[in-house]
Amino acid sequence: MDTDAPAPELFVARDRARRFARYIREALQERRLHYRGAEVGMTSLVDEAGEALEAVVEDLKATIADILAARIRDRERGYMEMPLVVMAERLLEQVDLARRLDRAREQGGLPRRDAGVAVIALLDDALQRIDAFCGAYDEKRPLGAARQTDLAHGLELIERHLAWARMLSDPKRAPEPAFDQVPPDIESEPHGLADLLAAARGALPGAPGPWRVRPAGAGAPLTLSLGEPSPEAQDVPPPERLARAHEVLTYVRPLGLTCQGRPGAPGAGLLSDASAAEAEIEAIEIAIEDGTAGRLAVGMQATAGADAALLPAHEKAVRALLDAPPLPQDGPPPPARLVALMGVLKAIDDALLERVMPRAQRNTAMVAARGLPREKNRKAPLVRNVTVQLQQQFPQLAMHRVEEIAGAVAHEKLAARHMDAGGAAVLIALLGRRWNAGGRDIPDILKLAPLTEADTDALVEELIQLGAVRRDLESGRDVTPQRITRLEQAAMAILGRLGRVEPLPG
Repeated sequence: MDTDAPAPELFVARDRARRFARYIREALQERRLHYRGAEVGMTSLVDEAGEALEAVVEDLKATIADILAARIRDRERGYMEMPLVVMAERLLEQVDLARRLDRAREQGGLPRRDAGVAVIALLDDALQRIDAFCGAYDEKRPLGAARQTDLAHGLELIERHLAWARMLSDPKRAPEPAFDQVPPDIESEPHGLADLLAAARGALPGAPGPWRVRPAGAGAPLTLSLGEPSPEAQDVPPPERLARAHEVLTYVRPLGLTCQGRPGAPGAGLLSDASAAEAEIEAIEIAIEDGTAGRLAVGMQATAGADAALLPAHEKAVRALLDAPPLPQDGPPPPARLVALMGVLKAIDDALLERVMPRAQRNTAMVAARGLPREKNRKAPLVRNVTVQLQQQFPQLAMHRVEEIAGAVAHEKLAARHMDAGGAAVLIALLGRRWNAGGRDIPDILKLAPLTEADTDALVEELIQLGAVRRDLESGRDVTPQRITRLEQAAMAILGRLGRVEPLPG
């Protein structure tokens, strides 16, 4: 150890972060005023924002270098030094990008409105990140507490920032999708997770999107991957920035990180000062344990059978319900559970409109509805045998709506208002299965493949049950926890069955 080396300078990480915030806030306020003034023909004589952004960029670079070289140490909480570096590296990326976008905007190289929106958003996001760091510092923890985190939003944010960076070299390049399928919400700290995703994207800025999302399965974690490894690729150490972001986030929750690529060249020798070059990264995979996935799989199979499937767009709503506060033995349900339940009901509405209604709007459905056996009189209602047999098979079916639904399909007037749970149950009971009414065979026109006849009958019963409880719930009547439980089970079963139904081509 070099005893002549100067002692590290002591500082407070929270105060340094607030200094960054002061510079950024000044620049943000000036840019907002400048952009609004430009819209009405006013011109700024002094570019104070440019000076503030230059100052914070230099301050960020110096702070990162000084901490990594141990030239400065936090005198109160040494464990906050690395979280400060991880945050500062992301801030440096954002602020520098905002500065370059602002400069290109002023020089006419980018659409003024689009570039201005990007600059404001980047600086706003930087301030939110600093606020989160200061809050964690005051709570004496490296990151804030873990909570339900919108992973889809995090990926969209990172890819939006990348699209803005690419806009500098190719203003006409269209943004790419952020992910290949909607990822679920996960338990994490959102700002630390965003730092990790930004560091991963920074290690592969040229890799084409989208992020590949592979949901958790039996014994397997949720994985996010980016890039494509070559046949010769091997596991390599992550870049330093990515490794730091990963280390800080593991304070909150463990997660796996794998990098593949080509190993860097070794140093010149033991006696040489030449250090080894970093590996060339080709692909990155992040593995996140998903505690809700097991309960989700069990719940879907228990309600909709072993073949249950859930559309990615609806998985988020079901997960929110599984993570909501439990129902009490007696009394009203917790508000948070009701909110989650409303999300599941909205997912059912969407699924009925997407997978069932288009099938009933085809010409074949119209012809079949017109061919239903009817009485031979002026009003020509359906023959009594139709309603009698339906009621025998489904005693709780809304029989008063049978004529309404059949007429809407026959006259090509089926609309979203008909596709509530009760109306959908009538539609599927009428035209979604093979049965015989009054000696006439009624074919399965909806063809909800690959659902079996038993699946279809169960779907009708579940829609009937859901519609009855939902009607009471939404009208403000008292609904017992037992009935809400039945509603939730029916809702999961409906989504699990409709998730299997193949979409219509085109």
